[in-house]
Amino acid sequence: MMEKTREKWGYKKWGYIRNGLVVLLVLFVILDLWGGRGGDADMETLVAEVTKAAGMEGGRPAGARMVKRFYGLNPGDYESVVLYAPADNMDARELLIVKLATPSQREEVEKAVQGRLDVQLDSFDGYGAEQTALLEAHVLRAKGDYVLYIVHERADEAGAAFEKAFR
Repeated sequence: MMEKTREKWGYKKWGYIRNGLVVLLVLFVILDLWGGRGGDADMETLVAEVTKAAGMEGGRPAGARMVKRFYGLNPGDYESVVLYAPADNMDARELLIVKLATPSQREEVEKAVQGRLDVQLDSFDGYGAEQTALLEAHVLRAKGDYVLYIVHERADEAGAAFEKAFR
């Protein structure tokens, strides 16, 4: 009789431990997916940090028409889009930050950015050596729900600020 009770208790004890570990594992997975995706950065804060790092904080974002004209993207299809457009046609400096509505949009945005980059490189080919150098040193990064594209003298610093926002 005593032997059966020990076996029962031993089985129950390991059952409780096993069930407790399963519950903890499920909690860790849920918390990791909920809080640590890397895509939950605040757009306003992200834009402020990136523009500060690039020295563009005094600029004004362009409207939805410019996003459509430059990239062929409809800003209404995304959660949020911010574009700092070039000051004039002889300037290649620009900044685009897109917060995706769904992860499947990432490839579409990256293709649109590549198309814009190709057009700009063709435009400045042969006479805009400075602008071409800026375009060739562009930064295109994606992290979580965000895509960053910047053409600027301080593009690397802006890219680092973008990455830092997700740590």
